[in-house]
Amino acid sequence: MIEQRLNDTLKKLETKSALRSLKHCEGMVDFCSNDYLGLSVSKELHERVLESFSQIGKSGSGGSRLLSGNHPLMENLETQLKDFHQADSALLFNSGYDANLSIFGCIPQRGDLVLYDSLVHASIHDGMRICKAETKAFKHNDSEALKQLLDANSSINGQVFVAVESLYSMDGDLAPLSEIADLCQKFSAALIVDEAHATGVFGHNGVGRVQELHLQNKIFARLHTFGKAIGGHGAVVLGSDVLKQYLINFARPLIFSTALSLYDIVHTTEAYRLLKENGTELIHSLHNKIQFFRSEIEKISHKYSILNSISPIQGIIIPGNEQVLKIAKNIQENGFDVRAIRYPSVAAGTERLRICLHNFNSEAEITNLIKLLL
Repeated sequence: MIEQRLNDTLKKLETKSALRSLKHCEGMVDFCSNDYLGLSVSKELHERVLESFSQIGKSGSGGSRLLSGNHPLMENLETQLKDFHQADSALLFNSGYDANLSIFGCIPQRGDLVLYDSLVHASIHDGMRICKAETKAFKHNDSEALKQLLDANSSINGQVFVAVESLYSMDGDLAPLSEIADLCQKFSAALIVDEAHATGVFGHNGVGRVQELHLQNKIFARLHTFGKAIGGHGAVVLGSDVLKQYLINFARPLIFSTALSLYDIVHTTEAYRLLKENGTELIHSLHNKIQFFRSEIEKISHKYSILNSISPIQGIIIPGNEQVLKIAKNIQENGFDVRAIRYPSVAAGTERLRICLHNFNSEAEITNLIKLLL
């Protein structure tokens, strides 16, 4: 009976062209991954990691960090990260998802209020579902809408939190962080910024948007992930010493999960060293590719709605799951790995091709991709 119920649900998704599946696109030109700087395929980084890792004599962590899983390399990385990102403390997590689940799942309490941008990541939503605080959304990137909510709730007894991303993963647009930070200070709200997609892409050597705008002292908690421009796996939460100690004691994904492998730790350590040495050059190259793509995409602006983005995340709106899947399939058959983002991952009518740009994408590849959409 349960198998039939599950199958019936999957069939409903299939009829809506919304059924997800796993794919392996070996041999295609990558316009899909979040590996913006190309570090996951960097020969230099790979050699550095292997050299450092060969001296450890251990691969896995062996347990949660509160049991046997802690290691000096993890603590050294946390020191490296807090210095690089100009924070008082840093705490590693197994993923950005785990980090957001932890922050929003255990910090807001009953009587508190979380105000969140309507387009924040699913992991933030899942964290908010766990906590006992009230939650309210405000219109995407609308500082005035946030101000109205802060003003309307200024008399609550609990703490107000504000949750945003610095760079949004589906639209590729930037949050008005300076305005939001000023509002949070005015209303004594604790601002939490997810820098997942801005890490390694914006700011000096890829420090992110918060530091690029000199806002690090106005933020309660920041999240940086390593699975995108850093080219590895894991995440870090930055904030005060008190925040770190609180998460160590109450963040269930940290307490009850095996810690990151030492290979992951070495990879992130070496990737950040590479950023410190060559980040400016890597980021300049990436933004040149973005500018070239934006100039080429004008050729199809009469045919499609193009999202306005200065980030590696570029979107072409093609309404309807079936239609966007059809166009994505044609692109893939021509050797380019571009994926369709469908409802319900995005709002109905805003289905899109999500094109991610990387340092390793050539101008010729970008031009040939655009030709397939003419």
